Amino acid sequence: MPWLDGVAATMEQAFEPLLGQEAPRGPRDFLYGTWLGHSLHAAVIPVPVGAWSATMLFDLMGEERAADLTLGLGLVGAVGAAVTGAAQWQDTTNQEAPRRLGALHALLNVAATGLMAGSWLMRRQGQRTSGVALSSLGLGVNLASAWLGGELAYELGIGVNHAAFEDPPSEWTDVAAVDELIDGSPRRVEADGTPVLLLRQGEQIRAIGATCPHFGGPLDEGSIDGETVTCPWHGSVFNLSDGALIHGPSMYPAVAYEVRVEDGRIAIRANAERAGALLGAATT
Repeated sequence: MPWLDGVAATMEQAFEPLLGQEAPRGPRDFLYGTWLGHSLHAAVIPVPVGAWSATMLFDLMGEERAADLTLGLGLVGAVGAAVTGAAQWQDTTNQEAPRRLGALHALLNVAATGLMAGSWLMRRQGQRTSGVALSSLGLGVNLASAWLGGELAYELGIGVNHAAFEDPPSEWTDVAAVDELIDGSPRRVEADGTPVLLLRQGEQIRAIGATCPHFGGPLDEGSIDGETVTCPWHGSVFNLSDGALIHGPSMYPAVAYEVRVEDGRIAIRANAERAGALLGAATT
């Protein structure tokens, strides 16, 4: 659907002041879910889908007050879903498939929300039969859009941790010689097939995962500023000591490694304490 490129371009331009690379960090981090350690969009979207599904059930049961209440709740939730979804989509606009599919997803959501808003107004005016018809149609459009949202997440990997399936070594693994590192210049090495960023700063050597969890960007090509590295693709910022996430759009930290130097050789292993903390957070 190449016509969606024009829609996507308009959306991207509209969102740029709040969600672009030069926009303030605070609002972007909040909308991404950086503070939550999880996609905020994924946490918000069940509100409109669930509320509007409940509206249909209450309409079928003849529970008018409950149906109208859940319809209004869904409209409020739709606003949150829209702004968080825009934040998640904004960084994908250089890729054709998510750019177009995200634009279609947004158009369908706008249409569904418009139908639901029209239903709410008709119900308020006593035109209940027409209101129910509009909300039923709106739910169908909303569910079709939700299906496309699933394609964005599970087929195209939007909003998922792109480092999730790497297997950092838990045992000490030799990766490089100390004299191979240039002070202040990150180097990419592999530890049992897992990409790792090594950085020498004076007598200290740091190591974190080289794959940005946000979109798989190469952190070893990012800019170094003291104890942080900034992803060259979308600007996520990570602490070089423990991989901690400082700024989004990533919602996940980088893998942290312990470093050992013996006889001029560098060996690393995944930081067990850090990995355990991340696993615990993921299962709570």
